[in-house]
Amino acid sequence: MKRNGLISVIIWCFVSCSFVDRVIGQTCSESNKRNTEALPSATVSLQSYSSPGWRVTYYPEMDCQWTIGASNGFRIMVDVREYIIEDGEGADCVYDSLRFYDGANTGAQVTSVCGTARSGRMFVSSGPAALLRLTSDYSIQQAGFTMRYIMTKTDDHGGCGTATTLTATTNTVQYITNKQWPDSYDENSLCRWTITSSSGGKVSMTILFSDMLSGEECYSDTLEIFDGSSRTDPSLTQGYFCDSRGTFPSRSSMTFVTSGTQAFIRFRSIASGWRRHGFFLSFVDVQGAVTTTQAPTTTTTQPPNEVCSSGTVQLTANNDTQLIQSPSYPIFYSPNMLCSWLITAPTGALIQLKVIDSYLEDTDGCVGDYVHIHDGSNADSAVIATYCGEISSSVNSTSNRLYIQFRTDGSVGQRGFQLEYTVLYDYSAPSCAPPAGITNLEANATAQYFESPNYPDNYNSSSTFYWLIHNPSDTGYIRLEVEDSRIEADPYCTYDKVTVYRGPCTTYPVLSSFCGVEKPTVTQYTGSYVLVVFTTDATADFRGFRIKYYVTTEVEKTSTFWRDVALIAGATIAGIAAVAIIVGLAVAAKRGKLPGMKSSGPKKRRLSVSSLSSSSSSSDESDKESSNKRKRPKTALRSKTKVRLPPVKSAKVETLPKVSIKGQSKLPPIAKK
Repeated sequence: MKRNGLISVIIWCFVSCSFVDRVIGQTCSESNKRNTEALPSATVSLQSYSSPGWRVTYYPEMDCQWTIGASNGFRIMVDVREYIIEDGEGADCVYDSLRFYDGANTGAQVTSVCGTARSGRMFVSSGPAALLRLTSDYSIQQAGFTMRYIMTKTDDHGGCGTATTLTATTNTVQYITNKQWPDSYDENSLCRWTITSSSGGKVSMTILFSDMLSGEECYSDTLEIFDGSSRTDPSLTQGYFCDSRGTFPSRSSMTFVTSGTQAFIRFRSIASGWRRHGFFLSFVDVQGAVTTTQAPTTTTTQPPNEVCSSGTVQLTANNDTQLIQSPSYPIFYSPNMLCSWLITAPTGALIQLKVIDSYLEDTDGCVGDYVHIHDGSNADSAVIATYCGEISSSVNSTSNRLYIQFRTDGSVGQRGFQLEYTVLYDYSAPSCAPPAGITNLEANATAQYFESPNYPDNYNSSSTFYWLIHNPSDTGYIRLEVEDSRIEADPYCTYDKVTVYRGPCTTYPVLSSFCGVEKPTVTQYTGSYVLVVFTTDATADFRGFRIKYYVTTEVEKTSTFWRDVALIAGATIAGIAAVAIIVGLAVAAKRGKLPGMKSSGPKKRRLSVSSLSSSSSSSDESDKESSNKRKRPKTALRSKTKVRLPPVKSAKVETLPKVSIKGQSKLPPIAKK
């Protein structure tokens, strides 16, 4: 009897305990990172969604699922525009992955992806339900994914081979697609449809989605809509239409209305092997002017801002999707131009900037034509992205302002670029729940201080302390200068340490980490918040630290690392050997895995050069304090999460401390030839 009862408990736990942390209908967040969330139902209007922490980092050990539903008879097309997910070994995605399931649950997986894809992937369900799932392990969290989705159906109404006549009605929205939509097509075809109003009114047509081979000219796949019954009538699309899904939508309106009772649609594709998807178009009869019975438009995109003058173009970001494009886009831009745009969002909001098309002169180091994106109000703000050629970067601001500068040299004009911007929820404001006992500090131009608890007496064991520093102004950077530091030391800061995060939550990238007697200077160039966390274990307490903080507009130009190297290099031959070791460590650290690069093997623990610390400041202090410490058993090093650090205007190299053993400098012997 007892045995049966035990088996019942085990079965109950297997069924119940496995799902105890999965919450239905709540948003995936740091505190709730194993749940299933229902996204708004798919419609014939494009809707967008990004994974939590997009462009910063998703969460460790997460398992979030998003379900999407649609009307019966329709399918769901999910267009993952970009993803940056930790790469696995080969195609297995054994670490982190984004999976797409063809249905409302995880029973029928279609595919999984990881690594980096700037142009994303497209998934199409076979019915009116789909599910996406993002999972991660304990280390190396990257940026996540951003996507859009739409309700679609295969309904080509013939038209290919023989022209087809259709009738538009006022009560029912109908659809036209190319053959095989929404699956990829690869064929040489010519399709034609003539649409006639049933009431004697006008015909309204909306291009709901497009994925063709676009470029400077529409030379492969083309869609044309005419205001009449043949190609000799006026063109409503003003020529050929051929937006790819990367650039769609590129116009302020995708709805076209006839002046009479008929419309003629022509789609032509060449067997080019590009494996595009084609188009999805709706049509309806509207009596007189366009009314609410017309098919919904796919976007709220505003007309593009393409002004280039001696002044900066002032733009305001809102919930609508707006466009910026280079002058004359997609016609070649002119030489010797300097164009700039300042985008401002409401206070407390961020700006999301997406590069949807880019073709600039390609030069090494982008010394010819280039685009600079500054995280702030002007060209003196930190540069968070620079691009030229066909390589581009999509970014989020860390404040409510983003400054864009486009410069061309005296030769080689190209097609230019098109950018898309909108308001983003404020990731720079604390979205995580503040931990108990956090100390809130406000930085300004005046130097202020905070210290470890009990300083200069010994700090407490087995504790964690938090300080959140905020720069409320729109200018300047938060700078921390460690004026005194005596924290338990070991080469990897495994026991007690101070960690500085590049944002208000511990899910943000690590800006710096130190222990021992190291006294680094740390500057936050890309945001208005810095989180300082001091963690201690159960043994070996010391006096702690004292840190000065303030707001500055100065960018560090002289690296303390190279000052230390210069001092050591002026010593002896042994000192030169030490320099070689230190430089080797720095080069090795700089050659670490960048976001999106494929892993060459199994995941390994990684060590950060900035985490190395000095074990003592003098032989007397070291001998005195080391005598008070008991010996520790050998333990495995804690794995450190590798994070993405946004580029800054002047790269800062953290100070490498001197490493000593029992107060004496130890250098490896020089091998004899």
